Amino acid sequence: MTKFSKILLGEEYLFQSRIVTHVIFWLFYYILFSLLWVKDGNYFRSFELEFILMPLRIAASYISVYYLIPRFLLKEKVVSFFGLYVLLIIIAGILQRILTYFFYDSFFSETSGLLNIASYVRSIILINSTVLLLSSLKMFKVWSDEKKKNENATESFLEIKSNKRFYRILPSKITYIEGMGNYLTIYAVDRKPVISYMSLKEMKKSLPANFLRIHKSFIINKSLIDSYNNESVEIDGRILPIGKSFNESL
Repeated sequence: MTKFSKILLGEEYLFQSRIVTHVIFWLFYYILFSLLWVKDGNYFRSFELEFILMPLRIAASYISVYYLIPRFLLKEKVVSFFGLYVLLIIIAGILQRILTYFFYDSFFSETSGLLNIASYVRSIILINSTVLLLSSLKMFKVWSDEKKKNENATESFLEIKSNKRFYRILPSKITYIEGMGNYLTIYAVDRKPVISYMSLKEMKKSLPANFLRIHKSFIINKSLIDSYNNESVEIDGRILPIGKSFNESL
């Protein structure tokens, strides 16, 4: 997953700040939609209209993402969620139309009146598009987090003793293992190497089938290979030799 995707899903934040990330997102949203809705080259009117509409869109989006979804949808209260969601969109759409009429239409002599039904429907649709987008991103993040939890739950940790402590390591995170006499060093994703008193042969017995011994000094995680040829394997930025007596299929 790219850094942009992680930021979009709320897994990482710009400048390590959630507030800054949200402010930048809404600023980008404001500029983008202001430019999209420009009529007759009048940028000022377009930016003014979006400025009037933004607070309601932000409020409705956050109510859905941080209240309706956690309190109802994720607790399987589906009927209550959709009922409150529809109510939220309708109320926000009506308020948006009223604000537009009094703070925008009246200043620029727009022809549609306050009771124009089509204007209310359009306002509700516009509100819903924003709220639905952010709610979908929220649900995708929930699904992604749940998937990761399930994957971790079905995989057993390896407990490796090192310096009188036991370290718990998921096999899927191990990139390769280097043997040095009676000691070995375990290299894994997003953590420091762990050195343990154990032979490679003994370690190999504890590993899943996707771990291959390619050399008298190396065991690799086949799933994390970057590249290879008949003589070596590239994994985690390091080139590891393939021993002539080790012919396990890559």
